[in-house]
Amino acid sequence: MNFKDALLSNSCAGKGKMHLVERTSQDVLEQADALPFWSQDYTQLDRGAFSGSVTSVTGLNMQVFREGMNRAVDQIASAPEETYVIGMPTIIEGNASWGGELVKPDALITLDKNAELLFRTSHFSEILAAVISAQELEEYARQVEGVELRAIMDKVNPVEIIPAEAAQKLHLALNSSTNFIAKSDDNANIQHLLRHFEDNMMDACLQALMHASDCQERHYDQRIHRYIVNRVRDLTLSSDGDSLTIGEICINLCISRRTLNHAFTRVLGITPVEYMRNLRLHRIRAELQASPYETTIANVAAKWGFWHMSLFSRYYRELFGERPSETLLHSKEK
Repeated sequence: MNFKDALLSNSCAGKGKMHLVERTSQDVLEQADALPFWSQDYTQLDRGAFSGSVTSVTGLNMQVFREGMNRAVDQIASAPEETYVIGMPTIIEGNASWGGELVKPDALITLDKNAELLFRTSHFSEILAAVISAQELEEYARQVEGVELRAIMDKVNPVEIIPAEAAQKLHLALNSSTNFIAKSDDNANIQHLLRHFEDNMMDACLQALMHASDCQERHYDQRIHRYIVNRVRDLTLSSDGDSLTIGEICINLCISRRTLNHAFTRVLGITPVEYMRNLRLHRIRAELQASPYETTIANVAAKWGFWHMSLFSRYYRELFGERPSETLLHSKEK
């Protein structure tokens, strides 16, 4: 199902032609599933209890959402097919990267259509973003501004600093969707509101993109670092519980330990060992939540390479803010 079909199938929900989702979560795995129409995989990097929220407003041709989290998270995500993602971070506390590039508050962040999103959030973060049908935005650019959107997108980096006026206009358009439109009780005029809202949003996004395209230089310096992180992720999740050593990772990837450590420092801000351990802890948490009546903690922990139960429990509690037994108990209560 493409993006527009998905929107049409959900148009009966919410108010008139609008699909509204407002969710809060106390679990990083639930947060990954909170944003409708997206496919996402979240790995929590910071230790401690997680808290997150999502507000999503979807009309006929676009989705606009606000997402906030209180922990650093490594996101690997896919937006709906044939859409552009255009947005801005509103809260960045600590280091964050979008598409391998350093993120700053109120910068323009973009994701090209059908591209994979790699987003490392800061310790406390919030982003606002529009997900727009590629066909609609390309036609709008051609008919209203007389420009070819593809030519503009080819010049835009994943993160761009744009003039304050353009940034303010984009922020206002994004913010109005998750505040005014989402709270509107005027069902009779919702289609009229959505038409003007979507037109205003496409204008704000296109103006921001046109300002950003003035920068001709594209940045590739972190691509190799992100590739290394992704390969370590693949190796970790395919190791069948026999966790690989750092030496084995380096041999497999034909890189030095120094290069490996540097890549993780640049991309995620944590060590490879901690990242690999966090990945396995997330898989354990998912299994405890999925089959609470058929699962024993020791068996699941051993499956993912944790043999020392007291050490495993400590790592788990530090990362998620609760003991494995509490996760199992909460899952049984649902």
